[in-house]
Amino acid sequence: MEIAMRDGGLLSLILTRLSERQDLLSASMACKKWNDVLTWAAHKLTIRSPTLLPYLLSRFKHLKHLNLAQCFDQLQDSDLEMPSECLKNLVILSLGNPEQPQECISNLGFVGFVKNCNLLEQVALSSIPNLLDYGIEAMAGVCKGLMSLSIENCRNLSDGALEALKYCKNIQELTLKGIFRFTPSGLSKIGESCPRLLKLSLELDSSIDITSALKSLATHCLHLKELSLKFRRGDLRELSGLSNLIALRIETGQCDHQYSVASIVAANRNLKEFVYYNCLSPLNDAALTVIIQNCRNLEKLCLSASTLTESALLCIMECKALKSLALDDFSSEGQGLPAIGLCGIRLKEFSLASAKKVRDVELEILMYSNKQLERIHLKYCSGPSSKGFSTISLCSNLQFLDLSFTDVDDLSLVAIANGAKMLRHLSLVKCTAVSSMKILSNFGALEYLNVDQCHFVTDEGLGFLAASCSKLSYLNLASTRITDVGLLHLASCTMLRTLEIPYCRGVQGPGLVTIALSCKWIQYLVISYYFKGTTVLEELRKRCCRVQLEMDHVDFFAFW
Repeated sequence: MEIAMRDGGLLSLILTRLSERQDLLSASMACKKWNDVLTWAAHKLTIRSPTLLPYLLSRFKHLKHLNLAQCFDQLQDSDLEMPSECLKNLVILSLGNPEQPQECISNLGFVGFVKNCNLLEQVALSSIPNLLDYGIEAMAGVCKGLMSLSIENCRNLSDGALEALKYCKNIQELTLKGIFRFTPSGLSKIGESCPRLLKLSLELDSSIDITSALKSLATHCLHLKELSLKFRRGDLRELSGLSNLIALRIETGQCDHQYSVASIVAANRNLKEFVYYNCLSPLNDAALTVIIQNCRNLEKLCLSASTLTESALLCIMECKALKSLALDDFSSEGQGLPAIGLCGIRLKEFSLASAKKVRDVELEILMYSNKQLERIHLKYCSGPSSKGFSTISLCSNLQFLDLSFTDVDDLSLVAIANGAKMLRHLSLVKCTAVSSMKILSNFGALEYLNVDQCHFVTDEGLGFLAASCSKLSYLNLASTRITDVGLLHLASCTMLRTLEIPYCRGVQGPGLVTIALSCKWIQYLVISYYFKGTTVLEELRKRCCRVQLEMDHVDFFAFW
């Protein structure tokens, strides 16, 4: 031990082997030397309040990753000036949050920041309304190593920002999401400005036509590997010029794209991931057959399957490399799903969200043949009874399970808990057949739990939950009957980071304050709007909690 204490490198190696956040926190409090070692081992600094900047920056000058996206207060230009002067080696920056627009950051303040931090390689900017084209131009001009850029809801950016990207010679990943002032002609600059793109995600205002952007990509971005599109207006046929795609994700509300999709897939036979959701015109049997015939090496296939027949599902059996399969909205007739289960494909993720007429025996065959499943999505899935849901217990490696709006009951949850002991994420929104929250205490590994609109959630039940699920970091109790008495039990959940409890009239405030004081990791609270202007809200913000207020619906409380 004495030798280890003298050797800083050895001590660092030992302490950084601690995987649990609580263990790391405890170790940092053991002595000054241990604290120093863990400080230098840190890679990322997340700031929740600008008041903490002066205290933290002096300790973490070596860090290369700064996350300011969790700030619940309005940042000022001066708050950007401090980190830009201290963190000279900064490589990754996250700034702004869609739920908390940073309206006090000026374009000049952002320009000053990037001129000091010219080693930036990855930048994510969200909801900064004062950011102008010149800000992006300044960043592109000085940050020559910029490789990844994500911009969301920066509403005053226009075509000049897209043209400025031509100064980023090495940019390989680009995400544009939300509301901007882009025009179709401006979007055509994406391909010209970023010919080395490997990954692009476009999710823009539904009124803008992205056809010119797609044509530009097919002309200039010949090495593009991953493409994600969410749009309403655009001609997918322009993408048939691309031939190196390995991942294609499309979500649209536009009419028929069957032929266009078939053309794109035929030109990209090495596709490993294909996702297609179209609420107006889902893929038909013929289109799916073309996709399977051309892309036998698919590892992920996600579809809105409302128009697919049983025979179309049989061709999926040819994709022996498939690991993730989603057949949302599928209406079963009893043959296709069992065939997929018995064909030898070994899935790790499976989804039948909003599927109809799914029989117990179908779910049984799927679970028995895919015991290695890690993620299961059955939200709104109708048909299975307790017997069918119980077979999920066969999946001992299961980590994610969504059974929201289904007929899952107490007995099936007990069975699942006995088999899926590694389950970390459980969603049971409005599961009316479940009667006791005590059952959930059997899921000891849970980190995420959503019981929104569940009648069985009680103050006493929260006591059982808190006593058994010590790893909980996210908890949604919206629209339940809990009171402050129940919230007091959660004070022992020291790892809790996010708590959502809007539409809970029994909560008056003392329980919230207790949680903020006891749960040192708490970061984000969603509470009812009636807390606006109260001392409770002020106390929560003093604890550096980001708080979102939601308006209660009067009709909901009449329901109770």
